[in-house]
Amino acid sequence: MSNENAKKYFAKGLKLYAEKQFDLAQKAFEEALALSPNRPSVLRNLALVYFINKNYLKANEVLEHLENFEQFDDDLNELKFKVLKNLNRLDELENFFIKNKNFIKKDVFYDLFKKLIYPNFFNSQLEIDNKRNEIEKNLDEILDSFDAKLDLDKNILEPPIFNLSYDQYDNLKINKKIVNVFRKIYPKLNETFIIEKKNNRIKIGFFSEFFTNHTIGKLFKGLIFNLDKSIFEIIIFHSINTKKSSTFNEFLNSEITQGIKNIILDKNFSEKIITIRNENLDMVFFPDIGMSTEFYYLSFIRFANVQITSWGHPITSANDSIDFFLSSDLLKSDDDKKNFSEKLIYLKNLPMYFYKPKIKNILGKDEINNQNIYFCSQTLIKFHPHFDQILDKILIDDKKAKIFLIDDYNLGLKLKNRLKNNIPNNFERIIFLNKLSLENYINKCGQASVLLDSLYFGAGNSFHESMYYGTPTVTLPTQNLKSRIVFGAYKQMQITTPPIVKNLDDYVGSAVNLANLDPKKILDQKHFYKARAEKFLYENDEFIEEINQLLINLYRNEKT
Repeated sequence: MSNENAKKYFAKGLKLYAEKQFDLAQKAFEEALALSPNRPSVLRNLALVYFINKNYLKANEVLEHLENFEQFDDDLNELKFKVLKNLNRLDELENFFIKNKNFIKKDVFYDLFKKLIYPNFFNSQLEIDNKRNEIEKNLDEILDSFDAKLDLDKNILEPPIFNLSYDQYDNLKINKKIVNVFRKIYPKLNETFIIEKKNNRIKIGFFSEFFTNHTIGKLFKGLIFNLDKSIFEIIIFHSINTKKSSTFNEFLNSEITQGIKNIILDKNFSEKIITIRNENLDMVFFPDIGMSTEFYYLSFIRFANVQITSWGHPITSANDSIDFFLSSDLLKSDDDKKNFSEKLIYLKNLPMYFYKPKIKNILGKDEINNQNIYFCSQTLIKFHPHFDQILDKILIDDKKAKIFLIDDYNLGLKLKNRLKNNIPNNFERIIFLNKLSLENYINKCGQASVLLDSLYFGAGNSFHESMYYGTPTVTLPTQNLKSRIVFGAYKQMQITTPPIVKNLDDYVGSAVNLANLDPKKILDQKHFYKARAEKFLYENDEFIEEINQLLINLYRNEKT
């Protein structure tokens, strides 16, 4: 009887699927699976409908179960590939390609995708160096040997520039190769257009998938909302994938309150180009390049005579379609000009107008004067293997230390295993927190004795949020901009003796010293840092004056 009922639910699921009622089809297939757990036809269709409903974890679980009963054909292999790609499980994707060599040979797209995979986690410096060498060879091979031309709507390759950013190396050379690879593979990226100007005000387009409750939304909404609207006409270009949120609603509401135009771009690349070109832009501003695949490819096209990027993702685009990189005197290093293809623009202030966070449940002074509490709040992709040495030495030098990190579904287990191996004696004093709400996160920063900046790719937005309570962050800047944001913020705050260090031992010594201060000194220091942030870091009107004048000058210089 259960077999007959399973067939009924399965038939119902097929009917609902054909009618594109995917949520109801999913429920019907789930009912069929409960009655017939190992039937391949049920598993196949349930995996597909989970994928359509963007439940990639469930889709992967079903596919893993299905592998026990059925050899995968091309359709199932393609579905498995798409599921792993959406889950960003790069290790599993590499194993998938090794296991399915014949499937890869049927389509050059998969071969190219395999060659461009770059992991988002490493266990050692040796692994990093080997993988960087491997992907450089792959890029050279593609440039020398591959003649494939792909459609940017049907076959989207994932650019590896995001994951390549999180080590100690400069990426100008390798990012140039990546740009050349994609210009070779995707002819649409090489289209050129005549740029006309007929605007009464300077028309500037801001492009990002992340004008939402995201670092980019927080770092750049103040700049956008405070530009002089009598001089600038502003258009915001969003992705159809942009998450709906309170910040996203702020951008939409700015149409009414400030006359800012919002455009959600079409999925189709050619349609995107037409929509953007129709706006006849004078200037283009990408707050981040490399964080979004969709907008990375848009950055190849010249829509205006002045095209700018900035430190939303503080890495060079290595693309000649981007003219300027907006930085600051406070972030400058001797190697800057060697590390960027763009012309660097140095403002006096950090290039943002950051709103002070709003907290409902503010901590009392007895809750923020704790000793021996260390907190590294950075995303786990920033945890370079060298950082393990710092955590180990802190736990050795401070017997009362507790170190808090924020867990991550994809990378948490990998980091825990690495730390268990590298810090076997004190691992139990490293506590992984579940994902926190913004208020709980800021309060956790306030409860910490000291905050730990990650190596090589440091804090930015999170440092500004942490200054709500003034908890000091120990930072070790290198010559690369991606490690210098905290360094620059301390300069802007005019802190005379901040915990900026020069090597790993000094990092540990500074952190342990701060975490073991007398509770009254901890409280006094936090109050001082908080006051400096409120005076010099948050809602900086001087920056708005600078950015208004800079954009006017860039426009005028271009015209002449």
